[in-house]
Amino acid sequence: MVFLQDKSRYEKLMRRTLYALLLSIAICSCTTKNDKKEENAGRMLNSARALMIEGNYAAAKDSILNMRILFPTAFEARTTGIVIMDSIELLAAQDTLAMTNSILQVEEKQLMQLETEKRRGHNAEYYKQRTNVFHLKQRVDELGAKVKFYLRKIEVDTQESNKNKE
Repeated sequence: MVFLQDKSRYEKLMRRTLYALLLSIAICSCTTKNDKKEENAGRMLNSARALMIEGNYAAAKDSILNMRILFPTAFEARTTGIVIMDSIELLAAQDTLAMTNSILQVEEKQLMQLETEKRRGHNAEYYKQRTNVFHLKQRVDELGAKVKFYLRKIEVDTQESNKNKE
């Protein structure tokens, strides 16, 4: 009888040891898989950064969007991806703003030139130019607001990311 109790205790102990061993193997394998996902997602983010620096904003966005699809559980990389995506939007808006602003300056010079000419009855060109300048000013204002928005959003996202890391 004592022998049977020792045998059942031994079997229980062996089962617990086996379960603990299997559980630790499962935990280790999950951690490695997540680390690889984060590592691969990080590579995609690095390529997106490189594309962003080159000025290829569409390809950089595509790289981040693909990273989100391929690695939905790489949370740290996805958080960094949000800031990079905002940076891409910011840089694109700044480039567009600079280009639109230079076009506006040229158009305003043309408008000033038309204002100095006194052509009674032939004002269609002047009004068309004035309308173009008006729409360009609106576009510059919209782009300026977009730049301010993304600057603020990047600041807030960075603060949130630092808060979550602590």
